[in-house]
Amino acid sequence: MKKMAVALWVVTVSAFVFYSVRGNLSISADEHYAIQLDAEEKDFVLAEMKSLLLSINGILKGLHEDDMIAISKAAKSADMGMAVNASPLLMVKLPLEFKMLGMGLHKDFDKLSADTQAGINKDQIIHRLSELTSKYVSCHQVYRLSTDLKD
Repeated sequence: MKKMAVALWVVTVSAFVFYSVRGNLSISADEHYAIQLDAEEKDFVLAEMKSLLLSINGILKGLHEDDMIAISKAAKSADMGMAVNASPLLMVKLPLEFKMLGMGLHKDFDKLSADTQAGINKDQIIHRLSELTSKYVSCHQVYRLSTDLKD
């Protein structure tokens, strides 16, 4: 009986690890990796993406107005604290690379906020913003969110 329980535990843990790395993926008609989510999960991820875009917009506005405090606040609004609200079930459905890109972006916003407070100049902020948006774009070139297995 113990061997059966251990075997079942190993299979369960192995499946969890496999899906935590791979995520819940299919290939969409447009050749993107389609991450299969339920409607609520998709809305949550889209809301987070919208918040990242609003942060980028706030940084650009702060650059235009030469307002380093506004830039720091805008970057801080997309920091790692934003990422803690995701459910564990959602995190299992997201592929590892997607999670790494997302967490990397949040860390980059954290660092940009701190570095802005420490006195980096506008050119450095623009360069960092370019790096951030490149990561954002690369994610959108590879992945799409789907609630339909045919998508």
